[in-house]
Amino acid sequence: MKRQKNIAPGNFILFWCLWSFGAQAAQSQLRLEADNVDWRGANRVAYDVFDSGEYAQTVYFKVRLIGPPVPFFVTFGNLGATSSGRSATQGGLSLGYEIYDSVIRRTALRDLPSATASEVLTGVFAPGEETKELSYVVLVPPQQVKPSGFYTQQIKITLYQGTRDKFVEKDAKTVSFSIRVDSVAEISLGEPGASFDAKAKSHRLDFSDMAKNKAKAMDMRVRSNAGYHITMESENGGMMKNLDPRHPATISYTLQINSSPVSLGRTAQTVLARASRLTDRNGDRHELVVTIGQADSAPAGNYQDILAITIVSDN
Repeated sequence: MKRQKNIAPGNFILFWCLWSFGAQAAQSQLRLEADNVDWRGANRVAYDVFDSGEYAQTVYFKVRLIGPPVPFFVTFGNLGATSSGRSATQGGLSLGYEIYDSVIRRTALRDLPSATASEVLTGVFAPGEETKELSYVVLVPPQQVKPSGFYTQQIKITLYQGTRDKFVEKDAKTVSFSIRVDSVAEISLGEPGASFDAKAKSHRLDFSDMAKNKAKAMDMRVRSNAGYHITMESENGGMMKNLDPRHPATISYTLQINSSPVSLGRTAQTVLARASRLTDRNGDRHELVVTIGQADSAPAGNYQDILAITIVSDN
């Protein structure tokens, strides 16, 4: 009788262990695979604060499954300082960006508990499927004029099993999102009142019949996110030279920038500086006025001087 009592509990314990192992094997395991994100703009370069183009970057990641097929969804956390959008930061500076489900739909992806069913990425595994590749889109709105540097933000990506109505958290990854902003200094030359034109790198002042004190003006616009200084170099040392080599005559002229006289020579020198200047996309307007000097004694002909204008970023 004692022998039979010892066997019965042993059989009961063995049966319970087998049942427990079978229940664990049936559970599904979900795992996230996500990498850090380095944002790139046109031609895979850094963010250009004056580029009007919009460059959406698609980022791919994976969800892996072990076990029976289950539905799942993914959320994106770590909002910026404002409730209306995200922002990457550098010290006390910020650069706005957004995370969308796709380039076409542009539904912003959010985190729980506020995220609605449309503001998360959802998926379901088919029988035998072990990996799902999903994607989200990062978009940095153009023409945010910010100082140069690296702007970063930590994005928490969380994986849940189930649906938005009933779910359990399965995995989470924190990825680093970074945006490199380069220093920019650009120049545009045009008629007085003209808007900034990135392609307008030269301009011609035609005096036709030259006479003493005859003047012509043009606009030089400069835009920058780091401050700038400008140098000028005259091909003829501040003189207009007769283009006919048989008559090497010259005509003097004066140049003013914003009503201030500029001394010209063959050696470039700084004629204008704006330290740590953040301009808008139309830039700072500088008026250039050229005034003809004594021309009565000069022989007839075509006279010309070429000014080389160079802008340099201060950063």
